[in-house]
Amino acid sequence: MKSVAFNKATKRLVKINQKSIKEINAHVKEIEYLIGQEINTDQELKKEIQRIKTIPGIGNISAWTLAVKTEGFKRLKDPRKLACFAGVVPFEQQSGSSLQTKPRVSKMADMQLKSVLQMAAMRAVRMNNDLQKYYLRKVEEGKNKMSVLNAVRNKLIHIALALIKNQNYYENRLGLS
Repeated sequence: MKSVAFNKATKRLVKINQKSIKEINAHVKEIEYLIGQEINTDQELKKEIQRIKTIPGIGNISAWTLAVKTEGFKRLKDPRKLACFAGVVPFEQQSGSSLQTKPRVSKMADMQLKSVLQMAAMRAVRMNNDLQKYYLRKVEEGKNKMSVLNAVRNKLIHIALALIKNQNYYENRLGLS
C-alpha cells in the first residue's frame, strides 16, 4: 500500500518539476532574445561578439560574459590583466626561503567569468582545432589535465582580445572547421 501512495506522490512531484523546468526554459529563451536585441542596437559590439564567437568553444554565453566583464571590450583590454581578473594565471606563493609552493591560481578571481571560460575551454578541446591539438600534446607530455585546461582558458582570453584589437576573425590553422 505504501508503495502505491509513494508512486502517486512521485509522479505528482515529477509533473510539477517538469512544469517548472518548462517555465524556466521559456524564461531563459526570452532573456536570451532580449540580450540579443540589446546587442543588435550597438553595431560595434555586435561585430566584436561575432568576431570572438569564431573562436572554438566560444558561444553566445561566453561571448556575452566577456563583453559584460570588459564593459563592451572598452575596459581590461590587456589580455594579461583580464586573465588575472578571471583567475587563470598561476602565481607562486613564496615567503623568503622557508615557504615555496608550486604556482596556483588566485581564489580572488571573478568566479562567474572563470566558470564560463572553463565551459568554453572544455568545449574547445573536444572540437577538432588548434586548441585541441595543444591540449592533447600537453597531456601527452605528462601535464595535469586541469592545468592544461587552465592554459586553454588563458589562450581563449588572449585570442579573443587579439581578435578585438586586430579586427580579425579566428582562423583554424588545421584547415578544419
